[in-house]
Amino acid sequence: MEQSNIDKIFKVAEKYKPSGDVFPIGFNDFDVAMDNGVRDGELIIISAETANGKTSWAQQLTINLDKIKVPSLWFTYEMNPWYLKEKFAQMGATKELLGYTPIKYFGDNVFKTQIEFVRYHIKEAIERFACKTIFIDHLHYLVPLEESKNSSLMIGGVVRELKKMAVEFNVVIFLLAHTKKIYQGEELDLSSIRDSSLVAQEADYVFLLQRIKEKQDKEF
Repeated sequence: MEQSNIDKIFKVAEKYKPSGDVFPIGFNDFDVAMDNGVRDGELIIISAETANGKTSWAQQLTINLDKIKVPSLWFTYEMNPWYLKEKFAQMGATKELLGYTPIKYFGDNVFKTQIEFVRYHIKEAIERFACKTIFIDHLHYLVPLEESKNSSLMIGGVVRELKKMAVEFNVVIFLLAHTKKIYQGEELDLSSIRDSSLVAQEADYVFLLQRIKEKQDKEF
């Protein structure tokens, strides 16, 4: 008899049972809002304007997760790994930090796309170092813009692939993304994310970061 690829829902569901692990990110208000932390299979967007602290905040999350012995994998496309390390050191992290990164990023023809590259290294990081949280800095480095006729649609497809990876590998993926240009006095919302039509829809949570500029009294 030919083996069936379909079975009862209650039986199939057991193959997809999540671990139930919850990872607090170390910011009490956020952890409370997220029912004590983040979980396997979740995709979390961290978005801000350039130089508004999204990478620094993601690094602080890595340090907080390290304190509870949760290893992280970093894809640092925007920052040289040396400077990423230096910034971690400035934040108080040591070489014992449970943070990992691929040895080689560019110039390798083994992978046709950066999504393939990410998938391969996530799988390796899980098998070798038990990584549970993945940080990708940032979204637009995963998009082959030279092939894109509709960049917004392609970006949405990349985000969807990352969500599927989070579920498949039982990890939490933090994806950093730029905002569009924000004008003075404008507050961030989900529409502020660059190419946001399909980005926020695929995410479980979206963190929007914005520096608050203090008003200075002028003396006359």
